[in-house]
Amino acid sequence: MLTMMAGALFGLALVQQTDTVIPVRPDARLQVSGLGGEVVVRTWNRNEMRVVADHSSRDRIEITARGSYVKIEAKSRMGAPRQVDYNITIPATMDVELGGTYMDIDVEGVRGTVKAETVQGDVRVVGGSRFITVHSVQGDVEIAGARGRVDAQSVNGEVTVIDAVGDVRAETVNGEIRLERITSPSVEAGTVNGEIVYDGTIQDNGRYWFNTHNGDVVVTVPRDANATVSVSTFNGDFESDFPVTLTRTQSKRFSFTIGSGSAHVELESFGGTIRLVRPGGR
Repeated sequence: MLTMMAGALFGLALVQQTDTVIPVRPDARLQVSGLGGEVVVRTWNRNEMRVVADHSSRDRIEITARGSYVKIEAKSRMGAPRQVDYNITIPATMDVELGGTYMDIDVEGVRGTVKAETVQGDVRVVGGSRFITVHSVQGDVEIAGARGRVDAQSVNGEVTVIDAVGDVRAETVNGEIRLERITSPSVEAGTVNGEIVYDGTIQDNGRYWFNTHNGDVVVTVPRDANATVSVSTFNGDFESDFPVTLTRTQSKRFSFTIGSGSAHVELESFGGTIRLVRPGGR
């Protein structure tokens, strides 16, 4: 027991905290990269950046600010730094670019572009504008309140996009995709093993594509929608909460028109049910 306590105290002694505040331009771009740990980014109304980092006493945190570019990285006297936990506060208008290998990423309040990529970890982004790119391999991806082009991808995780305005592309292999309260003329969502749920606008002249191999596709169709809908399934079923009249039928493929048929909607599932519902009727 004494040995375990001594080891724990020794481990605590190796952890230290860096807390630094520096002036930054509100239009600057923040870049953070690392091997493992967590990056949490929040915003305030100051032309300053605060960096709080918990790291090993063998490591040091380097902050490089040159013009419109700010880079934060950990350096170690003995190999690569293993884990650093960051809590960073920046002006809301800054762009951010965050990346790691074994890293969780949490960004909230940024009104600039957001790029966040990790191999093993979850990514959550609330906000962002123009371009919002979020990728994970072994983790869930969640984006809320984006105002711009969204690219959300995972391999073995769920992808969720909520309250987004702009083009949306969502992709995973083993996980479900949920797109809720979306306002967009262009939506693409694809997974291999998982369900796809879409609840958003279907705008005139818009294009919407939803594809899964082993899973259901549930799409909410607004009552004022004008769309040409193409359905493709092999071992699955098709259901609609409102009547539709088929205009073209070929084996497991068929199509029909809603309203004027202005938008183009493609629904594909190899082994799942494709279902159309009205708002509030799922």
